Amino acid sequence: MHDGTCIVLDNGGANCKIGLAGQRQPLLVFPNATGKAKGERTVYVGDQLLEDRDLSSLALRRPLERGYLVNEEVERAVWGRAFKAVLPRGAPASDCGLLLTEPLLNLPAIQDSTAQMVFEDFGFASLLATPAPPLALAAWAAEAPAPACALNRAAAGLVVDAGFSFMHAAPVLGGRVLGGGVRRVNLGGKALTNYLKELVSYRSVNMMEETALVDAIKEAACFVSGDMAADLTAARAGGHRLEYVLPNGVTNLRGYVRQPGAPAPASAADTPEQVLVLGNERFMVPELAFRPSDIGVAQGGIAQAAAEAAAAVHPDLRPAMLANVIVVGGLARCPGFVARLQAELRPLVPDECEVAVHMPADPMLAAWQGGSQLAASPEYARRAVTRAEYEERGACFLAA
Repeated sequence: MHDGTCIVLDNGGANCKIGLAGQRQPLLVFPNATGKAKGERTVYVGDQLLEDRDLSSLALRRPLERGYLVNEEVERAVWGRAFKAVLPRGAPASDCGLLLTEPLLNLPAIQDSTAQMVFEDFGFASLLATPAPPLALAAWAAEAPAPACALNRAAAGLVVDAGFSFMHAAPVLGGRVLGGGVRRVNLGGKALTNYLKELVSYRSVNMMEETALVDAIKEAACFVSGDMAADLTAARAGGHRLEYVLPNGVTNLRGYVRQPGAPAPASAADTPEQVLVLGNERFMVPELAFRPSDIGVAQGGIAQAAAEAAAAVHPDLRPAMLANVIVVGGLARCPGFVARLQAELRPLVPDECEVAVHMPADPMLAAWQGGSQLAASPEYARRAVTRAEYEERGACFLAA
């Protein structure tokens, strides 16, 4: 086992979070994608997509599809740039370990491809590939106030991951996912972005080719309704009207929300603004997380999945799971998500069970922060696969 640096990489469908073991915050958070502007040959990789450029002109390629690795070429390019940025100057990867998050119920073929990239392409000394839910629970346990921390010390909880590719509810006990209790909803932030594209393209401006821009609009404008009937009534009266100024490619490259009554900037006189007006789309799009059937997905929503995951564990564990529901993922940051999940989960579980839904300070970083704790602990050396073990027996060690 190496005695040097350990890199922690939370490899999400939308974003990568990467940094060094033992740190509280990652060094970089950037899109897990490559992009190319229309009419250009230059390909932008990972953090290059964060630079000031016209979002309306970007076509993205992502290495993960439905949460699983399908394009090694893109992933290799993204990781290569990220590793080069975070490795201490002069430190080769052969002196470093890597803690990497992997999807729940990952396929052996994908595990083998991942190990091949880590050990053969990048030359790391060791690898610990682990699902994100136990890491997120550990991160919450470290920051949770009393009395919730007492439950976290028992390492029992139900982790609800509302991510980019899909959503799932995973019961965790003693640092391990109880695989038989995992429940998955086959849509996530990507599906919501696609739905918003369809709505605004039909009602207002054709944005079917503007995935990156619509994703930014979704994050800036959407919220989860706590009372659908009241919000629909308010929307009809103009109560939820929001104006989003679209990029013009000259003075405005990324777009922005214009507050009601705010005057147009002086530059608008030279470059006319194109404004997208949103109303009930702001809450009808996130509604899919709780009502996938609205777009023909024959599944219950995330609250139903959480209730089924809790019901699948031993009855003696169920109260501890429901009293410690931890919500992570990009969708969790949507205003109203946690309150709605709490309200919908309560009637779906036994009356005698307390239901408490919590969200870490930053739900997008929770898995990375838990991974940082694990990579800095002696547990990493015990569980990680070394390059010598990989060369001897292949990726079968990863499933251990």
